[in-house]
Amino acid sequence: MKKRIVKAMSVAIAATMAMSAMVCTVQAEEEHYPGWGVYYREGDPEANIDVEITSEDEIVWTVASCLTEDNPQSVAIARIAEDLAELTDGKFTWDVFYNSELGSENEAVELCRNNTVQFVTSNVTVMPNYVERIGVFALPYLFHSAEDQLTYLATADMAHEMWAELEEASNLVTLGFQCSGSRCLSTKGVKQITSPEELKGTKVRCMDAQVWQNVISALGATPVPIAYTELYTALQTGVVQGQDNPASNTVDGKFYEVLDTFYQTEHCYLISAFYTNSTAWDALPDDYKALAQALFQKYLGDQYKVDIDAFTDECYKTMEEAGLTIVGQDELDMDAFYASAAAMIEENYMGDEAYAATIEDVNATFGY
Repeated sequence: MKKRIVKAMSVAIAATMAMSAMVCTVQAEEEHYPGWGVYYREGDPEANIDVEITSEDEIVWTVASCLTEDNPQSVAIARIAEDLAELTDGKFTWDVFYNSELGSENEAVELCRNNTVQFVTSNVTVMPNYVERIGVFALPYLFHSAEDQLTYLATADMAHEMWAELEEASNLVTLGFQCSGSRCLSTKGVKQITSPEELKGTKVRCMDAQVWQNVISALGATPVPIAYTELYTALQTGVVQGQDNPASNTVDGKFYEVLDTFYQTEHCYLISAFYTNSTAWDALPDDYKALAQALFQKYLGDQYKVDIDAFTDECYKTMEEAGLTIVGQDELDMDAFYASAAAMIEENYMGDEAYAATIEDVNATFGY
């Protein structure tokens, strides 16, 4: 059943002001959450929240979300839908379907490819199905912060080449990115560690794909492929001694009940990408495009950062109240984790020219 768009409470976005030393008069510029402003297509207008709406085109988009209505990402989508309808006098509207009502993530992406759906969110690591080299972004510690990864995905020339290739291969226009958390190691019954060397022999659950087995190996542990639905029991019975889900999944799946230590390793960032169909995007007037992109930045970027940080803080509070020890990066030998990941990548992925080119570009961009 289709969900109605409900009026969301307006939330003020706290803007950070950057000081310019290049002029005598002090000027302040609003700093935005990175990941948006992906201008790889020639001719697309830049975001403009104050754009004058003169178009009379009546356009309805179908929007697919695999998340529940109360998830911070879904709340942002509802806010965008509300503002688009209001600011275009009801001419550009969204019909939003939540909670995988239109199918799984992969199915929703396919619906967007054929223009049955016009806006969809998906983990960026789904896109190697269409452009293989995008799989490089699943590698551990390719980036040392979520900000670095979001900035690279949105602005790097090599990333833009991938999004152009993706559009050609799949009819998907890449609109922007956000980070919903990071994969972190957590264990049960294992002496607290500081480096990959100390994790040797520890069995840690992973997904079945080889890349995720390599991720766990890079942490120093022994990867054990186990279905997500079987993870709680596997931790409870000692089939595995650890997992690497983010704080949100660790709370949502109640895995904290069968864990005792949570390490903020942040070895992989959970990056959601947002796509539209190329035919649908090209059919939008420029004023609608400029407004939509500004609302994406406002709600799926700036405000989302506020909401997801609060959500993550609550997850950590839940884990701490349950008695988990939270180990921050200041208590870990992060250089050892970076080095272990680099060695794994060198052995398994640098032989692939496309992967190697991106990895080298990332390292050069951020000076890793």
